[in-house]
Amino acid sequence: MAERPDLRGKVSALKDSWPEFMRHEPIGERFHIDAHTDYPDYVLVAVSATDPGEVLARGYCVPIGLDDVPPKGLPDSGWDGAVRQAHLARLAGYKGDAVCGLEVVVRQGLRGTGIGTHMLRAMHRLAETRGFRHYVAPVRPPGKAEVPDLPMSEYIQRTRNGLPQDPLLRAHVKLGADIVGVAPASMVVVGSLDNWREWTGLPFDTHGPTIVPEALTPVHCDLRHDTAVYVEPNVWVHRRL
Repeated sequence: MAERPDLRGKVSALKDSWPEFMRHEPIGERFHIDAHTDYPDYVLVAVSATDPGEVLARGYCVPIGLDDVPPKGLPDSGWDGAVRQAHLARLAGYKGDAVCGLEVVVRQGLRGTGIGTHMLRAMHRLAETRGFRHYVAPVRPPGKAEVPDLPMSEYIQRTRNGLPQDPLLRAHVKLGADIVGVAPASMVVVGSLDNWREWTGLPFDTHGPTIVPEALTPVHCDLRHDTAVYVEPNVWVHRRL
């Protein structure tokens, strides 16, 4: 993005596949507003070979500091924690020693064509060319939504032909990354019951865990306090560069 600021509008307009309730996660909301200004060197853009003004995909990553070789230094707060670490490192003028991949979005109609894998490779190359020691990412495995009651620690044990069963985790492993742990509270979405009804179309009229489509774990509904809370686990992957 630092090289093509003219594409900022098209990059921001690229429609992602997040479920509606995820758009109300406060750290994520703020990051997407600031990313192009605060981290233009770490916003990657895929453009058409025949039309350099046509945006095909975007990738967001940030530089962070780690205490030691991962998983040491990786926050339990996953995605949110990485954004906070990047913010603090930037304010302190610290380059960091790892690049953390946060998001890859491919234009509708092109998903499943391999562009997403190209974007992950580009993140690795970016980290290497800038002299970082590590690439890490708090991965949101899409297949986990099919088994919301299964602990993430058990889900990541599911394999097929020696590789993770989940397609996104498998893509990271194929590119040389290792699964190094679970971020149990990677994203947190809190809202009133009316908020959740609007976001999901569900009644939210029963106290306790509520299964929500595309959520990786149940949402806790608290009728007494008119609120519901979703705490999403992600999976930390690491590649030493």
